[in-house]
Amino acid sequence: MKNPEAEPLAWRRRKDQRPQEILAAARQLIEEEGTTATSMARIARLAGVSEATVYKYYDSKQELVNQVLIDWATPFVERLTAELRHIHDLRSRLTLIAVRFLRSIEETPRFHRVFYQELRWSDYRGSALHKLNHIFAHSVVEAVEKAKDAREVRADVDPVMIRDMMFGGLEHVAMRTSFIGRPLDIDAEAERYVTVLLCGVLSQPDRPDTSTDLDRLASLVDRLEVALGEGAPTTE
Repeated sequence: MKNPEAEPLAWRRRKDQRPQEILAAARQLIEEEGTTATSMARIARLAGVSEATVYKYYDSKQELVNQVLIDWATPFVERLTAELRHIHDLRSRLTLIAVRFLRSIEETPRFHRVFYQELRWSDYRGSALHKLNHIFAHSVVEAVEKAKDAREVRADVDPVMIRDMMFGGLEHVAMRTSFIGRPLDIDAEAERYVTVLLCGVLSQPDRPDTSTDLDRLASLVDRLEVALGEGAPTTE
């Protein structure tokens, strides 16, 4: 004999789980096929609900995709932030950030493609996803600023430039490895990358004379202009 209270309770429990079931379905489709091939109708079918039910919880596909990305990024950012509290030297902090970033790309390459290449943000700034990304990107800036305070690096080092170099370079590393399925020794590559970033590539570690470099560059440009002028075709 059926318990008359069992079905309403089960229905209520099912109803409470619907938003997460819809999110899980959306995440699965995005991971497998990206956002372009993912429609609200397909998400609804995979979640076992009607398309109207999906729109009851999420006003648009963009809102649903944003929430999937927020749920994906939040634990990553929280874990990294907690780990960085226990590390104090610049090299170790940057290496950890690089390792976590590359490993995340290796584990969820499609999400990174969605975030950087597929989405067209109209209301990104100030959103929850923007705030998470800012916390992550600022981890590099904060690490460099702390190193400057401790006189671990030169006073004229620009933390924002280091941030841009860090993530721009690592994205290129991922594009030729993880994004196309090539194996990557993440720990070794992160350590190697941070070493080049911090130590540079010149054999002489002394700081170059900027004015001399500018003079040399101007002289080179002058010589190139003369050479190109001499080799240029005439109209006579």
